[in-house]
Amino acid sequence: MSKFTKGGSELATHDSHMKHPAFNIKQQSLICRLCLFLLFSVIACHAVSANIHEDVDFVALNKVDFIHYKAELAADFQAKSIAGKVSIEFVPKVHNVTTLTFSAKYKTIHSLKINNIPTSHHVNNDDLVITFKAPLLINKSYTLRIEYQSLPQRGMKFYDDHLFTVYHTKNWLVSHNSIADKASFELLLTHNAALTSTSNGKLISQQKTSDNQVISHWLQDSPIAIYTFGFALGEFEEVKAMHKNSSLSYLYRKAETSGLTAKSINNVFIDVPNMIDFFEEKSGFDLPNKSYQYVVVEGYMAQEAAGFSLVGEKYAHTVLEDKNENWFIAHELAHEWWGNSITCANFSHFWLNEGLVQFLVAAYKQQLFGEAAYKKEIGVAIARVNRAVQKGKVSPVAFKHQIKEKNINRTMVYSKGALIFYMLRKKLGDEIFWRALKTYSMENRRGSVTTNDLKVAFEKVSKQELTSFFERWVYGNEIPDLSL
Repeated sequence: MSKFTKGGSELATHDSHMKHPAFNIKQQSLICRLCLFLLFSVIACHAVSANIHEDVDFVALNKVDFIHYKAELAADFQAKSIAGKVSIEFVPKVHNVTTLTFSAKYKTIHSLKINNIPTSHHVNNDDLVITFKAPLLINKSYTLRIEYQSLPQRGMKFYDDHLFTVYHTKNWLVSHNSIADKASFELLLTHNAALTSTSNGKLISQQKTSDNQVISHWLQDSPIAIYTFGFALGEFEEVKAMHKNSSLSYLYRKAETSGLTAKSINNVFIDVPNMIDFFEEKSGFDLPNKSYQYVVVEGYMAQEAAGFSLVGEKYAHTVLEDKNENWFIAHELAHEWWGNSITCANFSHFWLNEGLVQFLVAAYKQQLFGEAAYKKEIGVAIARVNRAVQKGKVSPVAFKHQIKEKNINRTMVYSKGALIFYMLRKKLGDEIFWRALKTYSMENRRGSVTTNDLKVAFEKVSKQELTSFFERWVYGNEIPDLSL
């Protein structure tokens, strides 16, 4: 029997038929043409499939699932360094994993073991490359234990009386750099007992040592995006508050250094409970972890982490002068829902973190201060986009292929991204728009998303086909001509 195979199925012709006198040349020709037809059909199907694949948002397969990071660190204010060890629990999800790569930038690696056995590794430029003698077993749990020291020129900021991590976890922690992969995080931070620390999750314990040091043990037991790992340490005062079932906390430096008091801190953050209500209503789910903390640090700073954010004293004083300038408080808080809980699958869809949050800040200010405040925020986005156009810095907001972080056009992602949501709201109307956003948010809670996930949710709720809208404004270079 001869066989023609397509996708595991078999199309068979019997040799005995071909030899039968009644099976003439015409019939043989017909069968040959049928086989050729089927062959070209298969090729065509593969071509169509390839085109379809190229027309959807691409997300690379994660070969390894990182489960848990446990960091045991101590900070040196004078040397502006941190040292200690990190244990990384992970599970291979595919066969034949023989190497792992982590960031070694700003770090010196002292030792490295897997399941307590020393393993081969080397540093190549800024990469720590770990090589295994035999392929790791699929779906088996492994633990790397790495001792290291880091002098991060980026990723941490040191001052005389406080320090804090900033955005790129890989600059201070030996870690991987997938924006979407989520893991739980545990931090045991050794520091002077007179200082106050904060990190992700909950403070589990504080153990005093004999030399006026304390080990603060923080645990974030639900998985969070790696880039939201972080901590702060310093001579902080604290104001505590409650909103419904959520605990709120505000850390700030003493009045003689920051110019801030408990009273002024309360005035700076007076709208936080209202912000929480707004974002919970728009997302359809409660504030994650039922707690949130703002850490007020020196200078201009606006950076989210999971469960807390860093805001600059300069911004805090600006709000005391003009309550309408509370955008940075709302922006970082909104990331608890969009960015931290719902995370873009890769940097091609970073606008789902930032453009959406920038729009939501405008919408929140509309709710708090009125229509003029909304239009002012949208006007700021329009002005930023127009300046980028004048400089020739135009690009799509999202990409169907995968891009690197360095290739992000931040003006397009943040400001044009906000304008796209503004246009969607006008196109669909308030009732449908907000219902669609809630559907998108609830369906993707704790997950990672691409632009198509947003499109599908909005099409489902609106019962409108939005392909042309997304192709033109999101995946295209065209700049909207908006007047307010």
